[in-house]
Amino acid sequence: MLLPEKDARFKYCPLLTTSDNKLKFCLGSQCMMFCWKHPEHRQEDDLGYCGMAEKPMGAM
Repeated sequence: MLLPEKDARFKYCPLLTTSDNKLKFCLGSQCMMFCWKHPEHRQEDDLGYCGMAEKPMGAM
């Protein structure tokens, strides 16, 4: 799913958990798995996605 980073930060990350195994929110561009649709000329509201899932159809 392609989302702006500000919206992606409110999705749960399957890799980040607390000490009592609760999920944490996405880190967005601070995570090495977060990918941008257009990384070469990225703007503030550019769309991105979690690289843990396959590339979304709209990102091709």
